Amino acid sequence: MSEMRILAIEHEAGAGPERFGAWLTEAGATVDVLRPYRGEAIPGALDGTSAHHGYDALLVLGGSAGPLEDDDNPWLPQVRDLLKRSAAGEFPSFNICLGGELLAAATSAELFRRERPQVGIYDLHTTSAGERDPVFAAIAGEERETIPAVLFHQEEMELPEGAELLLTGSDAPVQGYRVGEFAWGTQFHPESDAAQVERWLSSDPLQLPEGKTGESITAEVAEADAELIRINRALAHSFVDYLREL
Repeated sequence: MSEMRILAIEHEAGAGPERFGAWLTEAGATVDVLRPYRGEAIPGALDGTSAHHGYDALLVLGGSAGPLEDDDNPWLPQVRDLLKRSAAGEFPSFNICLGGELLAAATSAELFRRERPQVGIYDLHTTSAGERDPVFAAIAGEERETIPAVLFHQEEMELPEGAELLLTGSDAPVQGYRVGEFAWGTQFHPESDAAQVERWLSSDPLQLPEGKTGESITAEVAEADAELIRINRALAHSFVDYLREL
């Protein structure tokens, strides 16, 4: 069984790969975390053929920045360039929340800021395209079966032209998608648990969704944890299985 190497780009402290990274490792991948906010340089070669870099895929994580806030996050243009190359078929990538928004921006999709953020557990469901997708098929249930997911975002994206919508639900319908053959994006957080969400709530002064409090949000994420583990562990394993078959 060959080992897969995945480069994870972390945009800020507290927004690492968390348990999604652990599940990728469990499935047989090595996950190396790169932190450009600490001055670590992003390699340009990510096609799996470079003797120096040799990564099989890219994992772009979330963060509180907007996908076009380059002044405060000067590495974002380079990440968008990598994701444009991934969408064009150069190498696979899996992109979470801010990562998904960066992929959308790299492929000329519209992005906008919501009046109120989505924070907490939301019920989503796979589309017919998601049921056929080589990665997202692993989390497809019965027709229209809902899937609990952790959302924590104020930026919202529209579907890039030509992309496949894989997971939808809520009033931010683009929750999981694929551009081309190799580039996946999510709005939801497959890596997050109640402890991480609680830390984010304490550090990010968001206006919460109507009717929710920090305590109620943490409680609903904790209550859904068993399903979150089942679903997102399957997604991580499916991505590594896909890489292994390339």
